[in-house]
Amino acid sequence: MKVTGSVCLAALALVGCAGAREIPYIDAHSHLVPDLNPDEEVARFRASGLKAVVIMNPDPAAMRDIGKRHGDFVIPFISIARLPEMAGIRLSPGAAAAMGAAQAEGAVCGFGEVPTRVVPATEPSDDLALLNLDRLPIYALADARGLPLNIHVTIDTPAVEAAVDRVSRGHPRMKLILAHAGWSAGPEVLGRLMAANPNLYADLSIRLDPAAGFVQPRETSILAADGSLLPEWRVLIERFPDRFMFGMDITGTERPAYIDRLIAVARQAFAPLPRKLQHALAHGNIEALLAGCAFPKR
Repeated sequence: MKVTGSVCLAALALVGCAGAREIPYIDAHSHLVPDLNPDEEVARFRASGLKAVVIMNPDPAAMRDIGKRHGDFVIPFISIARLPEMAGIRLSPGAAAAMGAAQAEGAVCGFGEVPTRVVPATEPSDDLALLNLDRLPIYALADARGLPLNIHVTIDTPAVEAAVDRVSRGHPRMKLILAHAGWSAGPEVLGRLMAANPNLYADLSIRLDPAAGFVQPRETSILAADGSLLPEWRVLIERFPDRFMFGMDITGTERPAYIDRLIAVARQAFAPLPRKLQHALAHGNIEALLAGCAFPKR
């Protein structure tokens, strides 16, 4: 595909300008923060030294606007509204068509974060949510277009693991990204899923929060008390070096204040890894997933 212009590629092109010593970082998972002006939020991301950020939101108009205003830095994804007060696309039989229209017109680069629990109507378990009939057209569309799809799912039972495997295996051209590395999923579960599904990826947002003294529960972290990767997670990441990516999940009222710290924590955790792997985690893997994203010139 000939790329004539791109929100995604314009942002990613900046990475090549970084110096050899400082590895550039792209946040592969964040959101529009309701209490912040979008320009102010983007300014905070820029000030942190990030080279680009994936911002996810269910409102096509908001994504279209932020892409036009910050197309050199923001990589927009279109999601599904999780709460009644959120504007934008809702989970329904027409959700896939609306998401596809936003992508086709050049407003977004991918789909997600698609939640498993949607208020007020939701499935009683994540495995049933993943296989909800309104979600199946979203998977089919992402597969047909070869797009990344970021899903929030808690892989905490064999049934949920089987559902993730079914969705991924059934849509081999879709690039399925597990938000927060499956939230509570252990390295054994992710190892099985990634071995069976070459199109399965994971962002490490939330999982790279410090193990103690932070806003997230300790049990979600893949870091030891000293800030290093837990040995079993380092083994998994080195086994699948092209499947994991840095993310922060900036949302809500507390997390915007931690942008600089989250980047510093990730740099410390990744520092002992081979430099090639550090580059892959920090920016290379998300760049690879977005390589086919083309938009009209703005």
